[in-house]
Amino acid sequence: MIGPRPRRAIAVAFILAAVTAGVAYAQAPSAAPVGNFGGGALAVPVDEHTVAKDMVLSMRAQSGGRLGVDGQLYTRCGLATIDGDAKLAADGSFTSRGAAKTKPVVGVTETSTFVVEGHLTADGGTGTAHATLRVRVKRHAIRTCTSRTVSWTVRRAAGAAAAPARAPAESLLYGLTSQGGPHAKRAIVLHTTSGGHSIDRVVVGYRAKCERGRVVVADEVNYSPEFDVTPTGAFRHVETFTVPFSDVVARTTVVMSGQFDQAAGARGKLSVTERFTSRKSGKRVDVCATGTLTWSARS
Repeated sequence: MIGPRPRRAIAVAFILAAVTAGVAYAQAPSAAPVGNFGGGALAVPVDEHTVAKDMVLSMRAQSGGRLGVDGQLYTRCGLATIDGDAKLAADGSFTSRGAAKTKPVVGVTETSTFVVEGHLTADGGTGTAHATLRVRVKRHAIRTCTSRTVSWTVRRAAGAAAAPARAPAESLLYGLTSQGGPHAKRAIVLHTTSGGHSIDRVVVGYRAKCERGRVVVADEVNYSPEFDVTPTGAFRHVETFTVPFSDVVARTTVVMSGQFDQAAGARGKLSVTERFTSRKSGKRVDVCATGTLTWSARS
């Protein structure tokens, strides 16, 4: 088996879905939280410390007060995995704590211990999260890294579409993609600049499916470069880049598109494709792809 790629943050990019974005967001305050919620945290402006304040977080609330929680949180050793559940109290408060074990690379085992706590309503929620990641590599000492305590926000998945509109100025939008995770749909967070002329940060969680299974598949978090938004609120961005490894070369294409709406939300489409070729022979090793996903987010 070809040695798989390590975790990394890749630049995200995008393809336009000429779809209007949606809302019908709020429910009655007395309604119990049920359904999918997504978001996380996104720090601006961008600098060398920004990524330490980022995370993706998604939740699925079920009748009876059960809550599934998924996410990834940055540490200097890599991405800590949040994979747990919780019981919602009568006032919507909860605490999810646990451990998650992953093997993102052959010969590497990562163990994340995490605590996510906060308050969830029918429309969204806020809270804090922190995690510790222990990385065990064969014939190497164990590395242990602790994340910052990050303040997060999630929003209920967008509902009915609203009419197209300009992008809101200086705004954080939280939402979900159509790709499922262990407990909930995967999360997305984006930020528009002060004039609403561009999106300067996008963080999104995803998993790509590999055709031949010769590359280890792991949950990843992508961090986008800045790209323009048209005066009508539409955007389309395509990113391609190459990452060489000891045995393979990965050529990645990320495509994202979307449209802002009159309710200060946005929705569109997203895809990630990674093509792996042998450095020795130049032959294809595997192709890993998300397929075309839909996404929506709102402030």
